[in-house]
Amino acid sequence: MPNAEQDYLDTLVYWYKHNGSFSYSDKIDKEVKQLEEELSENPYSLAKYYEKEKLYRRSILKGRFFIYYEVLEEEEVIHILHFKSSKQRPIV
Repeated sequence: MPNAEQDYLDTLVYWYKHNGSFSYSDKIDKEVKQLEEELSENPYSLAKYYEKEKLYRRSILKGRFFIYYEVLEEEEVIHILHFKSSKQRPIV
């Protein structure tokens, strides 16, 4: 399983256990799905680009979580590589 997917699932489980309900996990899930739609339309909008790593970063939930991804233009593919809390050590 790619890092991003496992980190994402771990985050949803953590917040479910922490709060005793799915409400915050559902909110995260909704934001991620919305961001995926936005990325499919324009992956460069509002993204911070890290040239050395060739990664883009977008935030959700007012900067509480970051999604790092790469854009492969020739293949018209976006790979989401990392899903991190803003409190975790940054990728770049």
